Amino acid sequence: MRVLGIYREARFSPGKVEVDAAILDAALAHLAHQGCAVTTIDGAELESSSHTPAGANLILAMCQSRAALSGLELAQRAGTIVINQAAAIRACYRDRMGPILHAAGIPTPPGRLVKTDLSPTQAAAAVADFSLASGLFVKRGDLHALAADDVTRIETLPALLMAMHQLAKRGAKKAYLQAAVEGKVVKFYGVSRSFFEVVNGPEELRSNMVNALAQAAQKAAAMLGLEVWGGDAVVDEHRFYLIDFNDWPSFAAVRERAAVAIANHAMSRIDSLRRR
Repeated sequence: MRVLGIYREARFSPGKVEVDAAILDAALAHLAHQGCAVTTIDGAELESSSHTPAGANLILAMCQSRAALSGLELAQRAGTIVINQAAAIRACYRDRMGPILHAAGIPTPPGRLVKTDLSPTQAAAAVADFSLASGLFVKRGDLHALAADDVTRIETLPALLMAMHQLAKRGAKKAYLQAAVEGKVVKFYGVSRSFFEVVNGPEELRSNMVNALAQAAQKAAAMLGLEVWGGDAVVDEHRFYLIDFNDWPSFAAVRERAAVAIANHAMSRIDSLRRR
């Protein structure tokens, strides 16, 4: 079986090019050990109309650009198994993800998608239902954070307008406003429904809380269409909120275990293809 790994484009992996590549390399190494013929390309190569990811039976895709995702769709239509699929990667753009998770009943902080060119009057109306004094996160409304200022915590209307102005200068036409919630920020990682781990969690994080978080994260992944995923949550003694969700994170804290899970999941998809 021919397996193609597609690395994330450098501009979508600020400061994390090597760790992002490491999880893909580790998963591909396990697939190679199981007899697959493995090759790799950079996602940037798919932005050329002359290059399409043809010829593979299975693609492990970390790419995120619109042109690269169009290439993935061509491969999918040709019968190639793609993990994660283009539609799932697009669903993680913040202008799509927030409404999807809210509609699915996933515990997330209140949020709203707005344009970045709001007037002061429009901005005040946009945050009327939020408590600015309690804090509000202004997040780039299309892609995940590409720079440190793509996610900013603000507590005043002037700070909100400044954050929106800075996002607009960097080409973001939309912003996602998300209420700040108190608690411990933890990272979680998953592969389909076969692997789930929480890291950086407080020692007192109860097993029932972990189980509830796992169920919510798996439901969110299913709604987004993701097979390899991760994100951030805020937890306290009584509840949790998912505050971010990502297609194919770096899995840095659990890389080897995650790589095995990804490879096993990929092989199960390949076995399903063989049985057809």
